[in-house]
Amino acid sequence: MAITRCPKCAKSISDKHKQCPHCQSNVAELNAEQVQQLQREQRIKKRQMFMNHSFLALILFLGGFFCLYFLQPQEKTLQWYAYTSAIGIGCIWYLINRIILVSLKKKK
Repeated sequence: MAITRCPKCAKSISDKHKQCPHCQSNVAELNAEQVQQLQREQRIKKRQMFMNHSFLALILFLGGFFCLYFLQPQEKTLQWYAYTSAIGIGCIWYLINRIILVSLKKKK
């Protein structure tokens, strides 16, 4: 008995299962081509999720930058800390997501 991944939900299951206990997908009836198609769809969904996250991170970064630039709060106030934190968090979050996307592309 070996542990494999369900081609539909990508969760760990036993190779003896005929049906995935997580997503109720019939894994015993799938041929190799269907398994590859399901795995391809999972990779696309994962990449799309990280693309969405990078977009949100970019919005956070730009929002903090524009608020800091146009509203010009005084230094060391709550607003100044909020805007600079948004810039820092957005930048780091964006970079991490882009690194993950590049590594997912290389795994292809």
